[in-house]
Amino acid sequence: MANDPGTGFSGTDHSLFLAGRRLSSALRSMAAISRADGAALMLDDPRAGLRAVAGSTAEGLELEYAEQSERDGPAHESVAADHPVAVDDLEGRGGTAYARLARRAAPVRAVLAVPVHAGGAVIGALNFYRSTPGAWTSDQIAVGQTLADTAADLLVRLTVPPPAPDQDGRGAMTSH
Repeated sequence: MANDPGTGFSGTDHSLFLAGRRLSSALRSMAAISRADGAALMLDDPRAGLRAVAGSTAEGLELEYAEQSERDGPAHESVAADHPVAVDDLEGRGGTAYARLARRAAPVRAVLAVPVHAGGAVIGALNFYRSTPGAWTSDQIAVGQTLADTAADLLVRLTVPPPAPDQDGRGAMTSH
């Protein structure tokens, strides 16, 4: 199937991308639950790699766009390793890609990237971020993993078509 010119995603990937875009309010709630300044989502496009999908703030989206452009960063590391990646300070991480991320994603400083799984595969990463540098605790990482599972569930639910109406014209879940 051809890629959608607006997103670059195709078929099921396109459905996931569109569902991801509908998650902005959920991401704001996830940021509050995690006690981060924000949360943002990247999904893996098999043809183009990780793509920015949604964020709770403009800064979060800029972080995702920077990671997409650099093809490097916490989300990429998390997806590749299939485990959370905690970065205490983008500016102090080292390497030219991280230096560019730190400049472009400012004021974001600390990032926790957690892989998002669906259908037994890693489909992307959920990034939590703060504007102040600092370590991520094991509790924050555990909450991040739970919220990544929630994001995956929401993505799947948003891509499933609604039930077909029954003979009464009501939803298939009605009782007689």
